[in-house]
Amino acid sequence: MIVINAQQLDNFVWLNEFDYLPVAEQTERALNGAQHIEKTPIPQGRPIYLYSDFEDASVFTPLHEHAQTTLTSFEITIRGTVFNVVWDHSQKAVEAVPHTHFSDSAPTHFQNVNLRLKTV
Repeated sequence: MIVINAQQLDNFVWLNEFDYLPVAEQTERALNGAQHIEKTPIPQGRPIYLYSDFEDASVFTPLHEHAQTTLTSFEITIRGTVFNVVWDHSQKAVEAVPHTHFSDSAPTHFQNVNLRLKTV
């Protein structure tokens, strides 16, 4: 289960959970040809991409508003693990497509919902 801002996101999945390496590495050669390898853990900045195929507007709208108004860090919970994150405003933090377009009325459902966050 994923929880953001006390809102349960039952249909979301963590797309890039296993597509992250929390280690930086730099390799160079000495003048005698010996290889020097330096490694260090990367404690912050892990991207977290959450995705849902289809959501009701009552789920999407609060998330969209939260991303527009929350510029500081906050906590999310993914399967019991708490992460301290910020919305990733270097790209579209929240993205979705209205399921059906109606003239002059608000959409009731959204599809291809993407939430982009990063740890701090």
